[in-house]
Amino acid sequence: MADTHHIPESPAGIDPATLTHEQLHGWRCALCGTLLTGDRPLGTVTLSQGPTLTTYPLWACDPNCTTENAWRAALTHAAGCEACRTGECATGQRLLDAYPTAIRQEHAEGAG
Repeated sequence: MADTHHIPESPAGIDPATLTHEQLHGWRCALCGTLLTGDRPLGTVTLSQGPTLTTYPLWACDPNCTTENAWRAALTHAAGCEACRTGECATGQRLLDAYPTAIRQEHAEGAG
């Protein structure tokens, strides 16, 4: 991804600098990276590249990211990421954080 700086406000604690091109353009879930077939809006993020600010709408799996999608995305990313091995990868951490969120959502839906 290009060298970017981001505006601090972003939905769901997402660091916009860690999002892929596909996630920024709404082709993949901004939380787990799964190819979107059904989606829900998460909000927007704004990236700055030099004097240009670009705002992107973010989308997530609908109805929710499943625990399976979240776990698969984290493992797939970590398998090829050297920074994950040292614990210094923001993308890997975001993907790992999406997993307990998915579990909580799954449990809340089952209880309701």
